[in-house]
Amino acid sequence: MREKIYEKDRSYDFLKIIVDACIRASYRKIEVHGEENLPKDGSLLLAPNHCNTLMDALVMLNAYKGTTVFGARADIFNNKFIGKVMTYIRILPMVRQRDGLRNVLKNKDTQDTIVETLENGVRFCMFPEGKHRTKHSLQVLGKGVFRAALAANTKFGEEKPIYIIPVGIEYGDYFRYRSTHLVTYGSPINVTEFVKGLDVENEVQMIEPLRKELVDRMNDLITYLPDDEKYAEKWALLKMVAISDERRGYGCSGTKLYDSMLKNRSIAADIEAKLEAQPEKMDELLGQAKEFERARKAAGVSIYSFRKRNNRVLNTIGKGLAALVGLPYFIFSTIASLPMWVANEVIRKKVRDAAFRNTVSFGVKLAMSIVLTPIYAALAFCLAPWWLALALMLLWYPSYGYFYDYIEGCRRWVSDIKLLGNKKLLKKFKDVVNEYKNL
Repeated sequence: MREKIYEKDRSYDFLKIIVDACIRASYRKIEVHGEENLPKDGSLLLAPNHCNTLMDALVMLNAYKGTTVFGARADIFNNKFIGKVMTYIRILPMVRQRDGLRNVLKNKDTQDTIVETLENGVRFCMFPEGKHRTKHSLQVLGKGVFRAALAANTKFGEEKPIYIIPVGIEYGDYFRYRSTHLVTYGSPINVTEFVKGLDVENEVQMIEPLRKELVDRMNDLITYLPDDEKYAEKWALLKMVAISDERRGYGCSGTKLYDSMLKNRSIAADIEAKLEAQPEKMDELLGQAKEFERARKAAGVSIYSFRKRNNRVLNTIGKGLAALVGLPYFIFSTIASLPMWVANEVIRKKVRDAAFRNTVSFGVKLAMSIVLTPIYAALAFCLAPWWLALALMLLWYPSYGYFYDYIEGCRRWVSDIKLLGNKKLLKKFKDVVNEYKNL
């Protein structure tokens, strides 16, 4: 049993292999970009945006083969058993001001552990926003990440520089299982050098310029839209414009996720610029985008159905044939993964926070894979020849993901059929996009 949270632990390393495999199985496509931005000469304090509950920490864990220690809100540790589990999986409690002054004082012990972790060459990951929010924007950054960086710099910054690494996390969909995710490492902030260039007297005065620098760099790593009263309309318009230019469309698996993010960033910036230059026309257009979004959802048509097509009828027929070809394995997947998807659907329906439901799907995949794999293997190899048993196990492993992929594919196929019969909705889409491009 390790004494320090950052020390090597064989049981943890073995569990991480399983967890990483389940994380990869939970997404249709994964990309990690900007690894060349990670310095090799200092201590790294990672600062990602926080938009999708526990999945943010899991995708950060999967993005690095080595050890990463995390920070999480302290109230999770109130249950002693859960607290021990959290410590075992390398998570430290981060107390917030809302937890009361007496509890905030406990952050001193946590900060000492963070500094010790960094001093020993282990990465520490802290979500500076403090709480998640399923929006393409940033909340106010807390002071914890800066205090930890400054404390580490005070202790050993002269021997080894301290870096805050801005990180952007993007998802193809916050709420649908088996979507996509992108992790982008940004340009590091050398805290040791940054502080030397400041003409200030105390820590408080150091934090504010550091916070501004980190906000600017984090904003550059995500599709950033200011969170104002027009956020929903602007996001609806952005999706329409983005998908209108690509045959594979917004967030699809055939497009590089990083390139898609850059394109979305460009559209978001263009929307803001046009809104400032032509507020009345853009207000009217945003209203039309909002109305389109309402009509689209009411009609049960996916935004992906509005991609460019050479022939929408033939494309829809092709999807129907693909569904027919994939049907036998879907039937197998439905039966083979029955305990998993039934448990997942039952638990998901009880979770109020929609963003947390993907974490539930991951948790079910992880827990039930550990339980079912030896049971299924024992049954298969006892009741069938070894070659057939091996084939069945290989078919079973991806069945949980395929079950949801097939349902999603059929949902989009049905959506395409609905759009074929809704020329008015397609015309509205084209009118809004063309009007935007002509502004």
